[in-house]
Amino acid sequence: MAPSKLILLAEDNLVNQKVAVRQLEKLGYRTDAVSNGCEALAALEKNSYDLVLMDCQMPVMDGYEAVAEIRRREGSGKHTIIVAMTAHAMKGDREKCLAAGMDEYLSKPVKHQELETLLNRMFARQLAVPEYEAELKGTAAPIDIEQMRDVMGDELDEILDLYLTGMSQDLERLATAIQANDMHEVSLIAHNCAGTSATCGMTAIVPPFRSIEKGALAGCLDRAPSYLAEAQKQFARIQSFLKTIANATSASVK
Repeated sequence: MAPSKLILLAEDNLVNQKVAVRQLEKLGYRTDAVSNGCEALAALEKNSYDLVLMDCQMPVMDGYEAVAEIRRREGSGKHTIIVAMTAHAMKGDREKCLAAGMDEYLSKPVKHQELETLLNRMFARQLAVPEYEAELKGTAAPIDIEQMRDVMGDELDEILDLYLTGMSQDLERLATAIQANDMHEVSLIAHNCAGTSATCGMTAIVPPFRSIEKGALAGCLDRAPSYLAEAQKQFARIQSFLKTIANATSASVK
């Protein structure tokens, strides 16, 4: 599997970059390396990568900004696997990376075995497409099912119902706050929605919420209506996807 995979490494520290490239080559992966988020965006415009290893702290454009732009460009028709790399191994870092639109998280220094295990897991997850995902005709799933089931456990139905009901209400509240140009309220609602969605594995809807929050914090809501429309679109996809899963599960039980 590995030799056919092409990985993009975004890392500004030359020593770290060379070490990471060497690790990847030892594992059999082909690798392109860039030094910041802008270069990563340019590389993704030219080539199709199977996975991106994205350093969070870089000059010119950091990993968080780069991922937000990647997800904006991809929309709902594509989803590049992006793994965050950060030297700050602190509580909440993984959640922050997931909320920003990344798929997984590695702390530095990246150990060879940890890198191998994570890449094997990410690519295995990519290959193991359930029947209900296949019904989406090749589009990226709007939900990280593994994350959703992990955090909800035996209370999946109850927590899902709470999430869907709350999100529907929050989208209405957010629309009202945007119309009223209430920066504080918009920032607060968007931040909470992004965090809750990331925790629950509702990955597709996180980027537009983060974009709304970023605009509100900067004091500009010019693009908030379009980001809200995208959030509403992704919420509808999430609802449809969950219904597909429920129907597939019900059919298998019968």
